[in-house]
Amino acid sequence: MGRVSSGWINSPSLSKFVGKIILKTYNTLALPTFLYGSENWTVTALQRRRIEAAEMKLLRPLTGYTLYDHKTNDYINRELRITGILDKTDEYRRN
Repeated sequence: MGRVSSGWINSPSLSKFVGKIILKTYNTLALPTFLYGSENWTVTALQRRRIEAAEMKLLRPLTGYTLYDHKTNDYINRELRITGILDKTDEYRRN
């Protein structure tokens, strides 16, 4: 995913198209794969931070922000209109 976005995301005409493809791939492949069996996991605080960091490393370029723009993870999730992986795992555990 990172390799796809790094080469094409700089092209203004393709950046929105590639962003939509990456977000759709994230929602259809990465998210269900990650969530499979997650209701039985024991996740430590360190693992939660690493999971959230990996998720934001993928999603931050889709919004056009860099790490130095100081946008919060919640702001990026609201802009993309998605729910974070950790929020979904917590929801799966409650059900």
